[in-house]
Amino acid sequence: MERGTGKAAEASRELGKACARVMELPGKPLSGLAVVLLRGGRIAWEGYFGARRFAVGEGKVRIEGQGGAPDLPVDERTRWRVASISKPTATIGAMRLVEQGALDLDRDISDYLGFTLRNPSFPDKKITTRMLLGHTSSLRDAGFYYPPLGHRLEELFVPDGRYFDSGRHFARKDSRVDKSPASFYCYCNLGYALLGSIVERVAGKRFDLYMQEAVFGPLGIDGGFNVNLLSGEGFANLSPIYRKCPADKESDDSWNASGPWYPQIDDYRGVRPKLPVRIPAAPPSLEEYRLGENGSLFSPQGGMRVRARDLAKIVQCLIDGGKVDAGFGIEGGAQAADPRSGAVRLLSEMSVNAMMTPGWQRREDGANCEEEFSRTYATGIGMMRPTGPGGRPGLWGHRGNAYGFLGGMFVDRSSRSGYVYMIGGTGANPDTNRDAQSGLTIWEEALGQAIEKALSLI
Repeated sequence: MERGTGKAAEASRELGKACARVMELPGKPLSGLAVVLLRGGRIAWEGYFGARRFAVGEGKVRIEGQGGAPDLPVDERTRWRVASISKPTATIGAMRLVEQGALDLDRDISDYLGFTLRNPSFPDKKITTRMLLGHTSSLRDAGFYYPPLGHRLEELFVPDGRYFDSGRHFARKDSRVDKSPASFYCYCNLGYALLGSIVERVAGKRFDLYMQEAVFGPLGIDGGFNVNLLSGEGFANLSPIYRKCPADKESDDSWNASGPWYPQIDDYRGVRPKLPVRIPAAPPSLEEYRLGENGSLFSPQGGMRVRARDLAKIVQCLIDGGKVDAGFGIEGGAQAADPRSGAVRLLSEMSVNAMMTPGWQRREDGANCEEEFSRTYATGIGMMRPTGPGGRPGLWGHRGNAYGFLGGMFVDRSSRSGYVYMIGGTGANPDTNRDAQSGLTIWEEALGQAIEKALSLI
């Protein structure tokens, strides 16, 4: 979408060309891409590339160039499971409970969970919701953080629990550095599974239903943490996450850039799932689920399905201190605000400021954190300041990476601007294709450079 004249129009054209180049990196293509830029409370540019669904025949994914039905293109209706970009939205839901006085970010989470949760290596230090949302809780994913329906999250933390596994979900004491709660950063999805349990107990509603009521409904977003809560139109435009791999290979570590695009998750093919959660061998019904028992079920850490325009609406909510114009959209277009409609306010300015105020900051020597790839410079409440393009400290926001999906949402409140990007699948392993300077994946480094350059001109 090209807007404006002169430098703005040229910047729009160049950004479109840059996105097209990233889509077709030699030997490392992308399946689909959506990008939205925000400026002054409106969408300033958006672009859609590639396919949201590859044509199938005889039960297998068609390999490009071998004929068959046409692929379905990515467009403004396309929705993806956006991985860890879900975390800031889950946090907005939690912050609404904080503003109501129902949740205290600095209270011992044991008081909410119904069982005592302390790190055995630091038994005298409480763990709080603030620590969960800032990745300083001293908890660890340990390769597994989502017990199936019918099992309790508690089983990961108590010595006689089925998933305790010798206490692997707790950081151990280290003579070289303080790894106790509130002191050390280590990215932890498990903290958001616990957030799901806490929200359920405080709100008295299942996490997915609470988020519809507290966030998606008020903002008019056809998305959520449960695919069966999407409208018919929303479900029809939910794209699988793809990656290129040997035919019929799914959810393992193999990649093959010359292979087909193979769906990894959300490959529903128009049929809604009977039970949209992780399930055990003999699945019980959701009606048997007890609130707060297993907050990982609807994946607060990564299970949000949303389209790029609506993720941009969440970014705009943060840009404007917790509110969004009821007519949020393209300036002067069909979505322009009706002045009589006012605005939707989800959070107070104070809450939004708190989300982007450092609670933990990286030491210059990096000794107070544990990271594998790009750096994190600070964390707030559900938000972080990670490495930006070029390796410099970036904007406040969040990235996501799972099943082949890559994405990000970033906020610059000082200029009332921001952006989102969503990649529906990669043709090569993201972990082995990273920029040497920034540590970002090669696609995100190139996109970030082009997006932030354009954002300064549009």
